[in-house]
Amino acid sequence: MSTVLFLQCASIQSPAGGEKDTNPPTVLRSIPKQAKTKVKPSMIEIQFDEFFVLKNLANELLISPPLNESPIISQKGKSLFIELQEKLNDNSTYTLNFGKGIADYHEGNVLKDYALVFSTGAKLDSLQIQGSLAACPNKKIPEDLIVGIYQKDNLTKDSTIYLNKPDYFSLIDEQNQFHIKHIRNGSYELIAFKDVNANYKYDGASEQIAFHDKIININDSGAYKIWLFSEEDTLKLLDNKDNGRIHWAYNKEIDTATFHTDTTLKYFSKIKKDSLFLWPYNMSSDSAYVWAKVGQRCDSILIKKDSLKRNINILPLSSDYLKDSENLHLNTAAPITSIDSSKIELIADSVQIDFTLIKGDFTLDIEFEHLVNKEYNLIMHQGAIKGLNKSENDSTNIYFYTKGESVLAGLKINTTLKDTVYFIELLKEGVILETIDAGKPLYFEKLLPARYEMRLIVDSNQDGKWTAGNYFENVLPEKVYYYPELINLRANWELEVDWEINP
Repeated sequence: MSTVLFLQCASIQSPAGGEKDTNPPTVLRSIPKQAKTKVKPSMIEIQFDEFFVLKNLANELLISPPLNESPIISQKGKSLFIELQEKLNDNSTYTLNFGKGIADYHEGNVLKDYALVFSTGAKLDSLQIQGSLAACPNKKIPEDLIVGIYQKDNLTKDSTIYLNKPDYFSLIDEQNQFHIKHIRNGSYELIAFKDVNANYKYDGASEQIAFHDKIININDSGAYKIWLFSEEDTLKLLDNKDNGRIHWAYNKEIDTATFHTDTTLKYFSKIKKDSLFLWPYNMSSDSAYVWAKVGQRCDSILIKKDSLKRNINILPLSSDYLKDSENLHLNTAAPITSIDSSKIELIADSVQIDFTLIKGDFTLDIEFEHLVNKEYNLIMHQGAIKGLNKSENDSTNIYFYTKGESVLAGLKINTTLKDTVYFIELLKEGVILETIDAGKPLYFEKLLPARYEMRLIVDSNQDGKWTAGNYFENVLPEKVYYYPELINLRANWELEVDWEINP
């Protein structure tokens, strides 16, 4: 008996897989060398240990102090070349921060936090400044933000930040911290601004700004906190319309306004954020001019009798949930002259509910005895609300609901602020739901279970709203503090939070 063995030759192959390269390029050498003194290069060369790619380096590269002319950037093999287009200043320390502009060729691993520092003088400037930045009234920090310092002996406000680049600057990190290094001894003004057009200069109200309101001596220790905001722009009329109401739309919020027209013309008026509204009636002629005066600005519009509206829109509810301590509050987009209560029905579980109406010029409150855990339907039949020029509402159904205390939540707040005028706002998805003044118990009651934001606004001028700052007047914005995390409220639960605030 014989045995036959069949042997199959195996082909030799490279092993599959292997660890993925997660390392960015490493700098092998640079000309000039890191921390070199007494150099004034016109060409800078940086050699890496591997091939690399440039990721928008023209915008990522930040040179401090800034140059007037952008350098020419090129690469050859494993080397990066930066050709300067101007002579460097004497006795100055230069920092080239490469941001996220360099990555390895194969995996795209970014070289982070690399900066080349050298001096045209005999020593490196070694002083530094650090701090943090917060935004107000909204907490989002924009991109393209420059934090810079300008060498100044006093705080006289002039056009320096409009005309000149900062003497030293940096970006902010993911924790909204800034750190400016290698600064020459002296006194400076600290500024931050959103550099929309990448010119390293502040361009006025179109760009957000933050500033410290005192001159800083770089030898002083400590961290600085500055607040980013938008300055109020010069009042401008963006649009005006005549479609049964006159609507002037401006570029910022309006506090007060006066109107001027023919003395025989009657009208209703209303201010809403950045808009003025006026509804004329009793027009004795086919057309008439109306002037709106806001501050020193005066704008006019010609209205025509035949363009006046014939309907009244009822605006949507701000929330479908109604607390048992509140009336149902409706807002209209035009003035109300009369109400026909026979054309209004309030229904719960197919049963009509008795109610009382309270009319305002633009509002309608419905007062009724609340039933807990009920869904309501308010039926506004056509013609229930009548307005100017024979206008009336279309038929509308409005749904809302109530809840019992066993499924609601409460929020009590304890703060460390003393002798400070402030108010606290509760927000959900950026919308302000409720506000409490400091003089009242800091308690939000009968809230739906959900996750909320909370912010505290220091009301320095006691006008009940957040107020922007002004650079030329050296007036800081009113500070805004956000509770550091979302507040999770659960049903049948009262949450008490201790909020430590360091002004």
